[in-house]
Amino acid sequence: MTARLARWSLLLLTIFLLAVWWPLLKDLLFEYRYGKTDLFYSPVIERFVYKELLGEGHQFIYRDQDGTDYDRETFEALIPFIYYKNMELWGRLPLRLAGQTFDKAQIQAERQVLELEPVELPGHAPRIQLFPLLEANPGRARLRFPEDIMRPGDRLTFINSDANRIDPELTRVFTAALTEAGFAWPVQASFGRVSILKAFDAGYFLLDRTGDLFQLRRVDGAPEVTPVPLPDGLAVRHLKVAENKRGDSLGLILSEDDRLFLLAQDEDRRTAAELIPLALPGYDPDTMELKILFNPLYRTAIYSDQREITAVAMDRQFEPIARYSRTMAMAEPRLVDRVWEALVPFSLDLHDPNGRYLRLSLDVHGPLALPAIGVALIIAWLLLWRRGLRLLNIAPSLLLVALTGLYGLIAVALITPETPQGSAGADRRLGRAPVPGQANA
Repeated sequence: MTARLARWSLLLLTIFLLAVWWPLLKDLLFEYRYGKTDLFYSPVIERFVYKELLGEGHQFIYRDQDGTDYDRETFEALIPFIYYKNMELWGRLPLRLAGQTFDKAQIQAERQVLELEPVELPGHAPRIQLFPLLEANPGRARLRFPEDIMRPGDRLTFINSDANRIDPELTRVFTAALTEAGFAWPVQASFGRVSILKAFDAGYFLLDRTGDLFQLRRVDGAPEVTPVPLPDGLAVRHLKVAENKRGDSLGLILSEDDRLFLLAQDEDRRTAAELIPLALPGYDPDTMELKILFNPLYRTAIYSDQREITAVAMDRQFEPIARYSRTMAMAEPRLVDRVWEALVPFSLDLHDPNGRYLRLSLDVHGPLALPAIGVALIIAWLLLWRRGLRLLNIAPSLLLVALTGLYGLIAVALITPETPQGSAGADRRLGRAPVPGQANA
């Protein structure tokens, strides 16, 4: 009984390892060369245009939503705010669009990109709850990291990084400031950007026990707390902070029901002012990467998963004016993928494309793998039969091959069942004739 349990444990372990490592080997040998589609809204023709990589040879296509193809230079001229440096080299500045004129300085002042990826969301990646609260008014040209770090919890604890000790005075002062502003302890979530390479510091946004949002900044060493007004019924899931030179937004707020809002900024104080809802039909933050492009005329939200990409063009007040979706070239199956799906019935993946945790996922290949399973069954039966095993002994192994295909065939070939003593096969291997009636016993 112990030997049988050990054998089946080895069989299942072998199948598991093959189902995990073979897909990785296939991807290593047959590198995926298709790239994601780059989709834009053209202020020149007022249509969506896109650039796409078509596999081998680094071959790009440049096309608009109506199927018209362009050469590279013409395509770049259709989105001059993106390629404004080329426009300058080609002598096409200032731009004249929609009855307005835009020089290089105006374009640079209006350009901005806001991004939100699934891996940034809570629960998609580990996060250590220690944050540096920068001095928002450093008295110098660049921001710098403080000598202490902030640990949110039942209170706002500050720890001196050099001595690795709690700073009781900073802890008392900042905790009291939040309490006086109406903060309900403990801290439910903290949002901020840990970097000194930014135009200014907006501090951290803290979500309290009741779901209210507060912005905390350190200004001249003292706490500055600003409540962030939220629409009724809005539960904050995530806040992507983005301090930039444009100065009219602080980032993006994602609600628990997957609605997205732009967090507008009070330009005088670098604090939150209001929330602007963004209409993005079909947007799924857990699986889609989002990018919002700002230019002097439009704001364009582009979001995509591994199959489809969608863009929504909006005016300067974020009112939608056009929308376009398409299936990307990278979603089209390759020949090697079809062959792989015909060879094995399933694959196992430990990698989460939308997070940084290990996650076991099963990809079932469906009826396409049935012929290969049939061939694997025949080979397994012949292999075990030639080793002198009776049907009663090989039936469980054949069932395993029927469920796992080529994986099971290799595992059974490596780890065969024991040959029962006195079997016809054992007699043949010993060079003696079987006892009459023994082979059928």
